[in-house]
Amino acid sequence: MPAHDTIHSVEKMQAFYRENKALVTSPFITREGMVDTALLETVFSKLGITMNGSPFLDLGCGTGLLSTYVSQRSDRYIGVDINPHENFKRLQNEKSQFLQGSALSLPFKDHSVAMISCVDSFEHYPDPFAAAGEIYRVLRHDGQLFLSVPNYANVAGWVKRRMEGSGRYQPNTWAPFDFWKPQELEHFITPGLVRSVFSAAGFTQFRMVGFARELVIGLLPWLWHPKCPGKVNGILSRLFRLFEKPLATLFPQVSLHTFWQIAP
Repeated sequence: MPAHDTIHSVEKMQAFYRENKALVTSPFITREGMVDTALLETVFSKLGITMNGSPFLDLGCGTGLLSTYVSQRSDRYIGVDINPHENFKRLQNEKSQFLQGSALSLPFKDHSVAMISCVDSFEHYPDPFAAAGEIYRVLRHDGQLFLSVPNYANVAGWVKRRMEGSGRYQPNTWAPFDFWKPQELEHFITPGLVRSVFSAAGFTQFRMVGFARELVIGLLPWLWHPKCPGKVNGILSRLFRLFEKPLATLFPQVSLHTFWQIAP
């Protein structure tokens, strides 16, 4: 992507998510706006992710909620986001620092970061290959990346293709989140694309798990449509709970979200 197009895309994305804060969502943020530490630790355990070493770089840190969790386990947390949040001043301390910046041009030295988290922001980057290259550049050779991304290698992906192809949604805007409200730069992310993008950057180690709780939405994204009756959503969601964990283990690509441990 040409440099001027990338700059325009970043500025457009800044403005969009500044005005649409409700769309900045993640499986790791509860309805009460807190970090779901139980889920985070369960996923870290499955992926073999440890909190050894610092600094810990949180790309697309959003409101900075992850800083409290990380600062209790690491000597230094650095949150980077294209939009500064009002929480940053309150959360900043001797162990937690916040910067306004872009993942396409990180203000860090080569191989200077021990761990990077990129939680539900990578799908919005205008140039994923450039972002993966920057992540590889600043990550230490013994470091690791934790990546959480929506996944469209499922029925939700089929719906996304249909909605955008029909013209009902602009390209790269459909997602089931927030009752199918259009997003800004919601790229068509799949496990194959993740491996391709990060392999091109130089990464060689990949581990992935699917999010069992959102397996039902990966297969039936209509349950989050604003016209779907709440009773139908409740019945089907309870039904899927009977087998979502084993199915997500066998077929992680079915879920609406995948979690990754990626290393050089």
